[in-house]
Amino acid sequence: MNCILLTLFNLCFASAIAQLSDQDIRGLKSGSIKDDSTYVYWLPYEKGESYLLVQAANSKMSHKNELAYDFKMKKGSKICAARGGIVMDARSNSNKGGLKPGNLSDGNYIIILHEDDSKAYYWHLEQNGVFVKPGDTVQQGQAIGLSGNTGYTAFPHLHFQVTNAQNEEVLVRFQTKHQPIYLRPGKW
Repeated sequence: MNCILLTLFNLCFASAIAQLSDQDIRGLKSGSIKDDSTYVYWLPYEKGESYLLVQAANSKMSHKNELAYDFKMKKGSKICAARGGIVMDARSNSNKGGLKPGNLSDGNYIIILHEDDSKAYYWHLEQNGVFVKPGDTVQQGQAIGLSGNTGYTAFPHLHFQVTNAQNEEVLVRFQTKHQPIYLRPGKW
């Protein structure tokens, strides 16, 4: 089941980025495009914490043509729901991770469905580090799991990604201390 889910996840995202050009993504991330009514997500960790954003949407490493975010976190750091919703699926039984292709289906994760049929994906969670189960209702900011190093990964981190109702990846705005922004890599 998990291999099938991961394969479907990768196939869906391989060609379905929500109609944003590279220029649009750069404009939103730089702040030059200001007319924006997209949903504002909380950062997917405890308030008051700060983590390095290693990769963001369309980063040059493994996120090229992918609207996803990698937050570098020590194993066991609390992961919180960036938005409320219902847990669609979760896995926490894997202890395998690394850069071997065989590790692609080994990641622990949580998938949360939001009221507008968008979904948030939280990947690479610690073994037995998932606090929720399918069918649970979660509130924005609620602790839902612990970061880890499972699946196809080089170091402990949280991979966070959102899709819309059509399973297209969407660029996410996050609420920071000062204002909602599109995050850029290399920042805390």
